[in-house]
Amino acid sequence: MTGPADRAVEVLRRRGDGRWTVGSGYLAGGRLVLTAAHNVRSEGGIDDVILVRCLDGSELSAVVLAAGLPPGVRPSVPSIPAGAGPAASPSPAVELTAAASTALPGAISTVLAGAGSVVPPPPPAELTAAAATAPPGVLAPSTAPLPAPVAAAAPPVAELLVPAPAPVLPADLAVLEIAEADAAGLSDVPALRFARVDRAQTAVIARCWAIGYPRWKEQPSAGTGAVPLRDSVQIEGVIAPGSNRRRGLLELRTTSTPRPLPSGALGESQWQGMSGAVVFSDDPELGPLAVGLLIEHHLPEGASTLTLTPLSDLTALVEGTDWGWRLGLDTWTVLPRASRPPTPPATGHLALRRPLSDFTDRERLAAQAQTLLTDRLAQTTPVVVLYGMPGVGKTALANHIAHRLAPTFSHARILVDLGGSGTSEVTPDGAMIQALQGFGLFGNDLPRETRQRRYVLHRLLRAGPSLLVLDNVVRASQIQPLLPESPGSAVILTSRSALTSVEGADRLPVAPLADPDGLRLLERITGAERVSRERDAARTIVSLLGGLPLAIRIAATSAASPAGQHRPLSFHAAQLADEQALVSHLDGEDKSVRSSFEISYRGLRPDTARLFRHLGLLAASDFAPALAARACDVTPDHAERMLGELADRQLVEVSGSAGDRYRLHDLLRHYARERAESDESPADRRSAFRRSLRWYADCLETWMSLPDAHERPPAEAVAWFADEFLNVNASMRAAFADEQWDLLLRIAGSLYGLLFYRGHWEEMESIKGMAVEAARREHDEPAELGSLIHLAEARRILGRSQDTPPLYDRAQEIAQSLGDDTKRAWILTHFGDLQCDLDHPQDALPHYAEADALYRGLHDEGGQIWVAAHIADAHRQLAQPAEAARVLEEALLLAQRRDDAPNIAWCQWHLALAYDELGRYADAERTITGAIAFHRAAADEGGLTTMLTALGEILLHAGRDALAREALTEALTLARTMNAPRRESAIQSILSRLPS
Repeated sequence: MTGPADRAVEVLRRRGDGRWTVGSGYLAGGRLVLTAAHNVRSEGGIDDVILVRCLDGSELSAVVLAAGLPPGVRPSVPSIPAGAGPAASPSPAVELTAAASTALPGAISTVLAGAGSVVPPPPPAELTAAAATAPPGVLAPSTAPLPAPVAAAAPPVAELLVPAPAPVLPADLAVLEIAEADAAGLSDVPALRFARVDRAQTAVIARCWAIGYPRWKEQPSAGTGAVPLRDSVQIEGVIAPGSNRRRGLLELRTTSTPRPLPSGALGESQWQGMSGAVVFSDDPELGPLAVGLLIEHHLPEGASTLTLTPLSDLTALVEGTDWGWRLGLDTWTVLPRASRPPTPPATGHLALRRPLSDFTDRERLAAQAQTLLTDRLAQTTPVVVLYGMPGVGKTALANHIAHRLAPTFSHARILVDLGGSGTSEVTPDGAMIQALQGFGLFGNDLPRETRQRRYVLHRLLRAGPSLLVLDNVVRASQIQPLLPESPGSAVILTSRSALTSVEGADRLPVAPLADPDGLRLLERITGAERVSRERDAARTIVSLLGGLPLAIRIAATSAASPAGQHRPLSFHAAQLADEQALVSHLDGEDKSVRSSFEISYRGLRPDTARLFRHLGLLAASDFAPALAARACDVTPDHAERMLGELADRQLVEVSGSAGDRYRLHDLLRHYARERAESDESPADRRSAFRRSLRWYADCLETWMSLPDAHERPPAEAVAWFADEFLNVNASMRAAFADEQWDLLLRIAGSLYGLLFYRGHWEEMESIKGMAVEAARREHDEPAELGSLIHLAEARRILGRSQDTPPLYDRAQEIAQSLGDDTKRAWILTHFGDLQCDLDHPQDALPHYAEADALYRGLHDEGGQIWVAAHIADAHRQLAQPAEAARVLEEALLLAQRRDDAPNIAWCQWHLALAYDELGRYADAERTITGAIAFHRAAADEGGLTTMLTALGEILLHAGRDALAREALTEALTLARTMNAPRRESAIQSILSRLPS
């Protein structure tokens, strides 16, 4: 489904009343579909069911990602979800279009698809379609004749003539996404190339076409669904830039017109159903360029004039979304394109590498580069820099682009290797000699002096449109003498650096392939049938190689070799899964990932090379500059300078929303570790790793050693942990494997409050399990005691209470041996909680009572208040809420007497739960409100989420649904902010109990 004609689709909409309408649309890349907003919404709302019907008749479910407002719809409901700009009142002209299309003689225009004729749900016994009366102003196809239009009173003439301002209305554009489960086979659909129209020009834009599904091509007997199939129609024509400028719309003058409708069909258009079809202009060099989208038929202008909304309006529609980048809107060709001087006779100087038949999926990047190289060719000498990490495919992409631009650069297309991927760097003079050889000058034909060679080279470049591909540039000084001096020629530079000192250049980063694209490259080399049989193993290979084309090509070639083709892909995946030998498995006959990396590595200064090696010793690929500085034992400023050098050579990439973090590609991380193991002593490697662990321990202890930090983690700690969560987990696993017991215990001891706050119970179980083992190895009983209690708590929360008794027994044994009554009371309380988990609250009460006695003996009133809530919870579980309330009221008085704000909130929370069970909803709401105020003032998002959830349930029980929804919605937002999926799921479950 990658051909232009294959991508035109029908957009089926089932309205709220069960009736169907039909429009057109176009697959815009991947699972995205472009169509008209009025095809998917009316009266400001979105219909429940949207289907996309492809050329083969398959119907795929879809959702609306964004939609502007259709003509005539007042924006009382905002455009959804965002990006279409603020809603504004429609202009009188647009409103008249909608209101008059079936009522007024000489109606201004007719919406092409909308809901003018709809298909009701089929009767139970058979699938048929019937017409229904159309709402005024919106027309769509049907399978039966339309009823006669109902005349409406015409507005006074004066009303039609009064001028009024025409505010900008969000464009009649919509973006749909096909459901992932239905999207098989759509991953190969590349993004479109877009063009915008220069409205100041008058030259018509020729070679325009669109494919849609009009009503008159309907086949009533075809199809198995409620909506009969239609056949497609291709229309052709031109776009006149000067038309419809005030409305901000475009005009397509088509050369193909269907038969006219009967004379009595007032307000109807023979183009019904074409609305939503994308209009393209075929460019001889760039291929089809998407320009506009059909939305209206302006009836007074005749059957051959259709109205388009410019696709340049998509930019505003998708602004601020997290998916808009998938449309590829970052490069626009301007139409009509500037005229160029006549092309001189071609001499055909060609010195490129052969085009690769399996070159894969750089369509969007290639289109960007082609546009940049050709749009300004008559006035400038365009230079495009393709830069990226070693092995990412810069040379192959540049070579591919050069072959595709043969019609434009008919005089010469020459590739010059500057040696940035070889053992020696080519001088500027050596590069000029290569370029002259590309023009056919060898031996005695080559000028002897450098000045003469430069003169001849530039004379040859001026002789006709030429494209130089200067490959593997190390520094700008290498290529300055080769850059064309006169318009008409262009240059592609490939480099591991962005070459920021090359003035006037456009720079395009080349990233590793996304997994679907990498999978296609693997498939094209090893064979589609083989990949289809072992798709999971193929995905594993691509994932292990991080989408690096060079690595995928080497691995695929090995799998396709005589020795490898008889082994399953799972065998090759297992080989690559061996981290110690991963880079070694990627050495081909004439290509090697290691040698590609080594070229960049050898060019590093010694201190930067040392930092690179130490980065390979970190447990995770994503890191903060401060961690790199600590691991390498250098100052932060020194580390930043060296990271800048690594980034410039594409050995690390800048990451993080603020560009304040760095990341190593997985293969580079393995290579860095390999270099460390080769060039660093075991003692140096161990010291660097321990320094990285110490950085995590120091950061955590700075925050979590503050008073009450584990109950209410500081905001800075929460923000830091959000960035470092995965890295901390990886570091803990690495520390455990390397038996770094002391530092593992330091980190684990500071993590409890953050893991509890974010509800990461699986991670709590894993980390505290490692901490128990580390404490035993270190003979650290206090650390073992704390880790045992936290491990037991995690297992209880995870529903594995049956695994916790041995942990409590061992904890009690340690507490008694240490003579620590506070810890004994703590353990007894948690053991009582276990009995409640096992639905034995009557067995919990003796443990709570023993804990309470210990706290009283220690004169620990805070401990008494804490255990009182547990006692009350057991009474509630025993259906004794009155006794629970009594216990908590006494504890609350004690907390208030102590002026102990945290424990006051603690008691208020539990007391509100008891009041709720007693049906004292007003008392429950009043009590929980105090706890909410405390957590809100403390900026404790975790505690506030819990309190708001409790309030929501109280209000739900009280029958105050609107307020309950308000409280639960705020709690849900907080849970999502904290990335706490277990809490989020629990809140959503409560919300589902509210009436819709």
